Amino acid sequence: MSCGTHSYGNITKNKMDAILKALTDNGASISGNNPWDVDTNNNKVKLRGEWNEAASTLNITVNDSNWYVPCSKIWETVDDLMHHIQALPDTALPS
Repeated sequence: MSCGTHSYGNITKNKMDAILKALTDNGASISGNNPWDVDTNNNKVKLRGEWNEAASTLNITVNDSNWYVPCSKIWETVDDLMHHIQALPDTALPS
């Protein structure tokens, strides 16, 4: 079940590194290196991330999930997290 793609601006290299670390710290499996395929190991939610460094834009696609997890719930969670990350100054992130 695909849930489409959302695009997020103001994603710098430091933010991208922090996103990938947070995913693995929370049990996700990541393969690839831009694009990344992410198995969240949570309700079979699988994501794909493609980052455009020049534009500081990250596109996230939800490729799969359990049938009982609605796309709206997945995007609510992802959007909340991404909006928080977008608002952080790079100086607030570990280097």
